[in-house]
Formats: sequence, structure tokens, C-alpha cells
Amino acid sequence: MINKEVKKKHRYTLIGVCMFFFLSFNIFSQDIHFSQFDQAPLWNNPAETGNFSGSARFMGSQRTQWRSVTAAYQTFALSAEMKAVKQSPWSMAVLVGNDIAGDSRFRTTQLQAQTSYEKKVKGDSLVFLPGMALGITSRGFDPSALVYDAQWNGLVFDPTLPNQEVFARYNRTYLTVALGIQAKGIWKEMNWQGGVALNNLSHIKQSFFNDDEIVLDKRLALNFRVRKHLSNVLSAEILTLYQKQGKLNEFVFGGRAYYAIGTEIWQNRAIFMGLHRRSKDAFWLDCGAQYDQWRFGISYDINTSKLRPASAAKGGMEVSISYIIPPKPKLGKLKEICDPFF
Repeated sequence: MINKEVKKKHRYTLIGVCMFFFLSFNIFSQDIHFSQFDQAPLWNNPAETGNFSGSARFMGSQRTQWRSVTAAYQTFALSAEMKAVKQSPWSMAVLVGNDIAGDSRFRTTQLQAQTSYEKKVKGDSLVFLPGMALGITSRGFDPSALVYDAQWNGLVFDPTLPNQEVFARYNRTYLTVALGIQAKGIWKEMNWQGGVALNNLSHIKQSFFNDDEIVLDKRLALNFRVRKHLSNVLSAEILTLYQKQGKLNEFVFGGRAYYAIGTEIWQNRAIFMGLHRRSKDAFWLDCGAQYDQWRFGISYDINTSKLRPASAAKGGMEVSISYIIPPKPKLGKLKEICDPFF
């Protein structure tokens, strides 16, 4: 009776491991992305490079999910940008990201360089930013972290038994190319911006069995957001993102409310809270604060997909932080003045 219970428990364990091994090789054959997508914009569209008010920007995001089901999936990303390099219309950025997924420790590490060109139309009321990215990505997994049916000896699981699995390789490294364009402007006292990008333009092989027919799909990303001041202290923002990669797609829609706490017009201090929905997958709450050049946000996903029973509706915790170096003041020609009178 005991052996039957142990065998039954082990069979369920194997099913769970196989399910998340499958998820690791399918869901995470996609690109790194975050729920707070507007706080990691360079990962969706290279034209977002330099899309801020300042001379330099530093951004970081960290995400943990599926902790309640399997080995937690960990994702982090960092980026550094310089706007108007040498007072030109060009901006540049460097990105680094890492993702570790599931029991197989499926790892994705990316290093990317991006640039954009700012073209103003009708003064500052309409701006276009075409951009491009070139990067290198490494992906791999750890087969020793997994268990296999062949390691069940009929009574117990024996990790010393050979797993009888043969992989042609355990990692891949490849180049990535992306193109995009972003537009922004002011319409009826509303600040708006939107863009489109196509990622993974190079022919990227993905198979660990050297099957050249299996490639990483191109990823289309469309974004749009608008913000409007409702009063001296209250403003609202709407954000959307649509992505399509192969047969998979996602649509994100949400909004935030900002309450200003700064007393001076030059201060950028506010607290905010938002609600967002990713179709057929999850919704999440986020909140945080802006303090002049600093911004901090935290969000939590609540799973609504078919994995809800396994995850107990739990999803992922995500934090983001950014810092913008203010623009250098433009000094004009000094005017002659009279001597002071005492």
C-alpha cells in the first residue's frame, strides 16, 4: 500500500515537472518582457531610446513568478541611455537582461545596443523617433536539474540511474536585430505617444536537437499611452500594449491615477496606483511614487489563465526603478547690465 502511494505521488511529481519543462521550452522561447512594460520600454521598441526629458536615464526591473508551483522564475533587466549625444538628434542605449525559468533552469541572457533619431515636426507638438537595435543572446538549460521516467526503478526514484536522454547541445548563442518607430505629441491638452516595432528580424535557430526548421518567431509590438491633467494635483494615464509572436499574442490594457504632492511647479513628486489586464492570462495592481528624478513602482500579477488551479491564482511580483539626470541648462549670451545702485 505504501509503495502504491509513493508511486502515485512520484507519478504526479513527474507530470508536474514535465509540464513546467514544457512551459520552459515553449513560453520562454519568447522574449523577455515585464508587466510594467512602460518601465522597461526598450525591450519592446528600440525607438523608445531617448524618449524622456533629461540628458541620461537609468532603468531597472526585477520579476519573480510561479514561486508557489515550481522553482521560481526570475527575470531582471537593466538599461542606460544617453539622450542627444554630443548635442545631436541621436540617442544611444545599452541593455542587459537575464531570465531563469523553471526546474530546467532555462536561462536567457541578452546584451543589446540601441539607437534612435529624433525628428521634430511643427516645433515640439509632434515628434518622430525611428530606432534600431543590435544585440547578442545566449540561451541554455541544465539537464541535471530534471528528473526522468527512466530514473524510476519500479519502487523509488533513483537519481543515479541514467536518464537515457540525449541532447545535441545545451545552449545557443545568436544575434538579434530590431527596428521600430515611436511618435509623440500633444492633442487637446493630452500628452500622447505610440509606436510599432518588429523584433527578432534575423533568422534565429532555437532547437537543442539541431533542427534548423525550429526558429525564434519575429515579435510585433504595438504600444500607445496617453496622460491628461484633471486638476492641479490629479492626473490620469491610459496604457496599452499588443504583442504577437508566432501563434501567440497578448493584449494589455490598463490605467493609472497620479496624485501630486509637490508644492512647487518645478517639482515632479506624486504617488500613483493602477489596474491592468492581460487578456486570457492575468490582471495586476501597481503602485509607487515619483520623487523628482526618481521613480519606483511595484506590481503583483493575479493569474486567471488555465494554470490558475495549479498556481492558486498567484502570479508574479515585480519591482521597477528609474533615475533621470536632468538636462543641462542652456545658457544664452550674457546681456550688459547697469552697475548696481547702493
